[in-house]
Amino acid sequence: MKKQQAIQFLKENHRKLENIINRLKENQITKDIISGKWTSKDIIAHISAWNSELKKAIDNLLNYEKPWFINEEELTEAEFNEKETQKRKNWTVEQILREWQSSFEELIQRIEDLSNSEWEYQTQFEWTKDMPVTVNSLFEYTYKGEGHEGGHAKQIEEYYRKTTK
Repeated sequence: MKKQQAIQFLKENHRKLENIINRLKENQITKDIISGKWTSKDIIAHISAWNSELKKAIDNLLNYEKPWFINEEELTEAEFNEKETQKRKNWTVEQILREWQSSFEELIQRIEDLSNSEWEYQTQFEWTKDMPVTVNSLFEYTYKGEGHEGGHAKQIEEYYRKTTK
């Protein structure tokens, strides 16, 4: 995917999640268990952490360093998600939403600042055999047929569609 296409895709997915979150009342965001033991607040906290982690990963890759989540050598994604959501457990909804918006804006700005050669940069690392890690491959993740944020938007929307029937 070209850099501008990726930015548009990420922004569209972000808007999808914003639209869902903006329709919820605060008690829905903090109390309703959407998935496993996560509320919408936990999901947003998780996304904020990943936005920040992806921004770091860009710099790691461009500095010939492997981000921890490639082959999960230091910690698993589940452990990371648990640690990051717990770290934000006592934050207010406003704090969570502010961090989410900020982390997203910073990630988009970091991507926009990349040259095309940095965006296409292929590392010596591999996701799997014969599948090299590139900067742009960091943003190929899909969840429920959407990008990360759009997939969680769909997840939250599906929860409320099922519970309001």
